[in-house]
Parts: sequence; structure tokens; C-alpha cells
Amino acid sequence: MLYKSARPIPDKRSYEFIKKNINGKNIYKRHLPKDFCQSYFDWILQTKLNYLYNLDKFKSKQFVHGTAQSFDFFYMDNHTRRFRCFKGDFMYHQIMWKRGYNWSFIEDGDIEENDAVIFSVPFSDFGDIHPETNDILYQCDKLNVPVFVDCAYMVMSKDITFDFGRDCIKGASFSMSKGFYGAEHLRIGLRLTEKFTDDSVEVFNQFEMINWIGPDVGLKLINEFHTDYIQDKYSSSQEKACDSLFITPTKCAIFGLAGKNHPQFSDNNRGTDARRVCISSLIGDMKDLQAL
Repeated sequence: MLYKSARPIPDKRSYEFIKKNINGKNIYKRHLPKDFCQSYFDWILQTKLNYLYNLDKFKSKQFVHGTAQSFDFFYMDNHTRRFRCFKGDFMYHQIMWKRGYNWSFIEDGDIEENDAVIFSVPFSDFGDIHPETNDILYQCDKLNVPVFVDCAYMVMSKDITFDFGRDCIKGASFSMSKGFYGAEHLRIGLRLTEKFTDDSVEVFNQFEMINWIGPDVGLKLINEFHTDYIQDKYSSSQEKACDSLFITPTKCAIFGLAGKNHPQFSDNNRGTDARRVCISSLIGDMKDLQAL
């Protein structure tokens, strides 16, 4: 599983920073979750390497315990619809949809009026925008099909251009789990929706019934690290590691792509022609932890 799972880069600076700042000093600070959400949103927009248009259409900003929680509520909001995702996307969707939901892969047929679509940007299996993204969004706009965008990998990506302004896009989520080593255990996420949705996520945030350690450490992280920290530090290391493995670097710092007949990674098959290889353990600066 060393090269198959998507893991954050073992980065010593972020690891030491998180370890130092996990404490209870601010868990009674009023409005901490709200302050974090707005600051995180502003931090996302500070990227100089990606081009995210019309993100400001999302007026409701809510803390979630990782992107997975935001997916759960998208499922519940659209439980009468048929769910659709691309082959090779986050396995969590398939795991959950098998529990009584109607679903099928986007590749298996046209988008229909009663569908609901979710996909990742950058795409989980390619480390780039899925080539069918614009066509699917056009169909969803035409049929008024709701779309949710998973941006968990944006924190470590470059040269990603995406417009959230399409009418069909009803929400998006971002996470720190893949960007900062150790943050994956704190479940620090942000859900964005166009307006107040009056669901449990909104209630939990409104009455501050959430894990406060997450937004506390998250707020400290965004005050300490620039949005493009991972790419700025590890882009050249990614290229060297990919060259050594005879794979192609992607726009996401932790991934390279191997050919279908690669002697080492031909079985890294997530349902597409791509063979995604996670190289996090090869490029971090914590040599003693790279085997974990």
C-alpha cells in the first residue's frame, strides 16, 4: 500500500508545528470555528499557482470533520436521486452508495435529470482536471443536476484552473489532511454552499458543537504556512522521484502516473487507464517516518 494510498508528505516543519500546537488553550475562545472558516476561505484564494474562479459565490462556510462529512450530507440532501461519479475517484463514494443508494459511474451512461454528481478537482486518479469535466458540467447545467466538488487535493496542487460559477455546482469542500503531515488525524475541513442549508452541519457550526482542536490548529497552520507551501517546497523533489521511478509527475505534488505496463506499478489500477503512484514517502524530509 506504500505507493497506492494517498498520504501527506512527511514534512518535518509542518509535523513539528502541529505537534507543538495541539493543546486546549483556545477551545473556549468564542467564535473560533467561524473565524477559522473565513480565514481558511481567504487562505485558499491566496494561491498564486492555481486559478479558482467564482469561489466567492459560496456564502455559507462551515467547518466539517474532513471532506467526507460534507459528502455524507450531499448524499442525504439528494438521497432520492441517482448518484454519479467518475471511475477512479475517491472510493468512499462507492463504499457509502452500496448501503442502499442508487448510483452508477458517469462512464456508464448519460447524465439524467434525477442524477446528482460528485467529482474531485484535481481528479483523484489523475492529479489534474478530469478531461470530461466540462462536458459533464454542461449536461448538469442543462438538466439542473446538482454537483458537489471535492477539492481535497487542491492544497498541494499547481496549474489547476476551475470555475465554480456554473449554476449546477451547489457546493465544494476543502481539506488540510493531504497537505500537512499530522493534520489528517485532526479532520480539518471546510464545506462551502451557496446559501444557508439548514442541515446538521449548519446546526453543529451555529451552536459550535464540533471538535475545536481542528479549527484551532487549522487557524494556526494557515497563519504559519502559505497556501502554496507544499508545491513551493516539493515540486522539484516530485520531479526527481518520478524520474527515478520512470513515471510522469502530475499537477498534484504527491502523485506520479505510470504506464499500464510499468513493471512495478501495473496493478495500481483504480478503474481507469491511469496507474496512480503516491510518492509522498520518497520526497519528505522526515527520513525516520517515511516507512510509516
